[in-house]
Amino acid sequence: MIWVVVTVLLLETSGVKISVLLASITALLVGVGFGIQQLFSDIASGIVLIFERNLQINDIIELEDETVGKVIQIGLRTSKLKTRNDVILVVPNSKFVNDTIINWSQMDYNTRFSVGVGVAYGSNAKLVTDILLDCARNNKSISNHPVPFVRFNNFGDSSLEFQVFFWVREPFLVEHAKSVLRYAIDDAFRKNGIQIPFPQRDVHIISNTSQG
Repeated sequence: MIWVVVTVLLLETSGVKISVLLASITALLVGVGFGIQQLFSDIASGIVLIFERNLQINDIIELEDETVGKVIQIGLRTSKLKTRNDVILVVPNSKFVNDTIINWSQMDYNTRFSVGVGVAYGSNAKLVTDILLDCARNNKSISNHPVPFVRFNNFGDSSLEFQVFFWVREPFLVEHAKSVLRYAIDDAFRKNGIQIPFPQRDVHIISNTSQG
């Protein structure tokens, strides 16, 4: 205690403003405290993940920002995800505990997805449905059971809106399956004369003619 008092007196006599120094030290300690708090939060979350086993290696998860990745490592403070673009993300464990995430791997063996499409008014709705089902059945990435089905969703502003639903065994690769399905749908529509319209707006111009 005596040494502290002596040190403070020496600093004061040498022209150092003790109040400024104490304020700086306090701010530094507060910053370190927040950093340590986050560190302990991540470590505690890592312990929770290890014991609860809600997250396991090779699980396919989706974060709140819609990032989808495969869990390749679970550490005490951070875990690693491999995205569809082969990018390795290092994620603090507290994010898995505090945020809402989707674990696709803890669902049924097959996971349901869908692809939406709009066709021009006047199109044969039955033919559109048959084409969508055929394209889904011929996609090797799509499961045969449960069988795909089509929903006629709505009469849109510029199109008849359909949605084809299907199940896949590998949700991590579903974006590729969707792309292949869209290619097949576009090709089949072209062969059958079914058009996918672009949004249209009719503009009516009213002319005010003055009478002389």
